[in-house]
Amino acid sequence: MANKPLKPKKLTISAMIFRPLISTLIFLLVPGIAFSGSIKGKITYSAQVKIPKSVDTGKYKKACGAEVPNEKLLVNEKGLMNAVVLIEGKKLGGKPGEYKLDQKNCRYVPHVMAMMKDSKLNIHSSDPINHNLHSYSFDNDPVNVMFLPNQDDFELEFEEPEIIKVECDLHGWMTAWIVVTDNSFFDISGQNGNFKIPDLPPGKYTINAWHEVLGSKSQTVTVGKGETVINFDFSDVAPQVSKK
Repeated sequence: MANKPLKPKKLTISAMIFRPLISTLIFLLVPGIAFSGSIKGKITYSAQVKIPKSVDTGKYKKACGAEVPNEKLLVNEKGLMNAVVLIEGKKLGGKPGEYKLDQKNCRYVPHVMAMMKDSKLNIHSSDPINHNLHSYSFDNDPVNVMFLPNQDDFELEFEEPEIIKVECDLHGWMTAWIVVTDNSFFDISGQNGNFKIPDLPPGKYTINAWHEVLGSKSQTVTVGKGETVINFDFSDVAPQVSKK
């Protein structure tokens, strides 16, 4: 017995109207789907670079190692590392996250970090010696905490956007920077100076790049659908390297 060919189903008027409408609503309401763009670029420093020398740890070499690298100005083939790139925009928001700062081999790891306000920062010590974490801030409460070996993590939360310097009062070479942002649209330039900020709503924004010894630079950018390229060059800026 031969199979009868299937007849195509006819769409009703309501189906013809509502199916495209539902698809459109999903496209518009799901985050990251509707008309989001991204910014990518590179931070460069092509001037002559005098890399700060590593620090001799002296009497602490058994716990810290003989030397600790100086991370204040790291340049690789003109690419500037550890520059914080962030977007300013009144309607931008985001979700706070959880971050970790470690005291390891008598260094703060990572040396530079960024986080949205109200995020949680867990501070840990992996070292077998004492440390003292001292934060220098104005818009957030400063912190001065002693860490002993095998001590439990200490949790911090920053409520206001601010650039915060962190030092260890026991080991003067230990410094770190925490950039607290107003939204979740930021990145930190990597080893080659590259950065990328995805999922930006379309609009006109100010984009800032900050580096601990080279300061800040800003540009205005219009983001549409797709990818926008923005680069920063700090070659005209003289490094203001701290003696600490």
